Amino acid sequence: MIIKKITVKGEKGFSISLGRINYILGENATGKTTFIKLILYSLGTNIDSFIEEIDKSKYTDHVELDVELKSGNSYRFIRKLPSSGSILVIPLNEHNELVEEEVEIKNLEEFSDMILLEEGYGTQEIPYGNNNKANMRYYFMLRAVTADQDTPAYKILADLGGSVRNYINNQSLIKKAIIEALLGKENTEVQKARLKLQKLFKERSSLISKIQVMSEVSTSSGLNNEEFSEIVKLKNKNKIIEKIEGIKEEKDRLSMENYRYISQLETMNSKINDKSSLKLTKENASIRQDVNQLILQRDDITNVSQTISTEIETLKKMIIARQIITLIPVEICPVCLQKTSILPPTDGHCSYCSNEIASDDLERISQYKRMLEESLFEANKVREELLIQIKETEKRKKNIDKKIEKLKEKFLKEQQQNNTPAENIIESIKERVEKLTKNEQMLEVHLSYLNTIDELKLQKNKFEFEIKILKDELDQLEKNVFYSEEDKLETWRKLFSEELNYVFGNNMNATLDSEYTPLIDNVNIRNMSSASLKVATRLTYLTSLFHLKEHIDINHLGFILLDSPKDKDLDTDKYGRFLDIIEKSHSGQVILTGSILEMDLYNKEHVIMTLLPDHKLLQ
Repeated sequence: MIIKKITVKGEKGFSISLGRINYILGENATGKTTFIKLILYSLGTNIDSFIEEIDKSKYTDHVELDVELKSGNSYRFIRKLPSSGSILVIPLNEHNELVEEEVEIKNLEEFSDMILLEEGYGTQEIPYGNNNKANMRYYFMLRAVTADQDTPAYKILADLGGSVRNYINNQSLIKKAIIEALLGKENTEVQKARLKLQKLFKERSSLISKIQVMSEVSTSSGLNNEEFSEIVKLKNKNKIIEKIEGIKEEKDRLSMENYRYISQLETMNSKINDKSSLKLTKENASIRQDVNQLILQRDDITNVSQTISTEIETLKKMIIARQIITLIPVEICPVCLQKTSILPPTDGHCSYCSNEIASDDLERISQYKRMLEESLFEANKVREELLIQIKETEKRKKNIDKKIEKLKEKFLKEQQQNNTPAENIIESIKERVEKLTKNEQMLEVHLSYLNTIDELKLQKNKFEFEIKILKDELDQLEKNVFYSEEDKLETWRKLFSEELNYVFGNNMNATLDSEYTPLIDNVNIRNMSSASLKVATRLTYLTSLFHLKEHIDINHLGFILLDSPKDKDLDTDKYGRFLDIIEKSHSGQVILTGSILEMDLYNKEHVIMTLLPDHKLLQ
């Protein structure tokens, strides 16, 4: 597993991405231990208590952890704070985007089983004292990669899962099962191959189920036509396609025949052969022409009337203007405001505009106006007469239309009573086309089912081929596993001895017994008198198992969590050499918290967070 990012949401929170080696440095009570606890909590471990900001003040809502598992799948785990019996599991795609349609809510047991399977461990029962059995849980595995501050150094494996798990945590058989699971009976390539094979089996089963369902649907598709029943039973796609093409050709032929009979029937229905009907039709056409002529005359008269009315209005305005100007006395000059009098013209020119005055101008205009008014009266009179003629002519037309319609109804009634063969044939063709269309649709649906089944079978065959290839590869991998459990243990013993002697600076006889318990100069870690040696033994036990995967292909979790591992009993020189071992790691992920007062001991490039009293983890 690779832990990519951790986020705490709420009124107070944080978000930080993680690399291969990660140092979180800070002063006491700034959140270093809380950081490690939040990771363990996100991975399904129960935590008895967090800091006050989480437990009591409720400043946090939930914690999110983005991870990539050995199966190649990436997820975001979301768990409610400060405690919850379920975890939200959301897949992440290749762009690190949430695949929300595949979200699942799992209880802690289901969550543990999911990770164990995807990490290549599988689920198992672990027997321990008095015929008791415990199911393997992922938090069991976390005990072998975590160095916390609550567990005494001599216990080596961290006491995780809360106080209710103390009895289980102290069982030696469970501790041994944890280490054996990390060592792995097969290498990780075998585990990956088995996971892939399991996935292929699942996908193949899903395809087989789909094929069965589609086959059942195709046989009950409702195509009960005896003509096609044998074809459907045989699932003969070529025969079905031939039948569909035949139906289309038959429908085209019937369509042409139907058009011919409909045209014949329309021609028969449009015939009105009696003389009275022909006479009425001719008379109706003449009346329609008369109406059109009258309407044109009416429109012409209307236009003339409008023109005359406009001209009369203009003349009225001219006469009224003259009367107003000449009859109203003007005693004050509008320019100089002096009293004045308008004298009558003496030289034949207007005293206002100085234009020459025609003596008969007013009389001429008045006569012209009267002539226009008489013309308008005559035009309106003609227009009224035209409207009366139009109304009477349209009335005559409506009467003739009614007579023609009655004759048509009489003729059609006679046609229907005669029950013409054309109508019967058209109806028969219509029924035949409807039946053919229904059969065509049913055959096409059945053909689509068969095509889908064939596509599913092709996919199934592809899976069968991949399964065969993978089985052969798995057989070969299993044959190539030549490291025995003793080989792994001897390599681990060597690494453990080298790392412990390097850290402690002495040449001690450090080894592991058959129960994977550390022995230093033949002394069990529990019986050691040196507290400093106990701390160094615990740390190098975890790191040597972590580094073992670089020498032998084991199934380690792939990361270690070290919460302030220096401890009060480990001096600075020894701790500095321990950090050298961490820095020399070539693979896997290290998450370590430490004191900011010892900043000089750490590789600054790997410090991802610094915590201070005024800059704590949860701000």
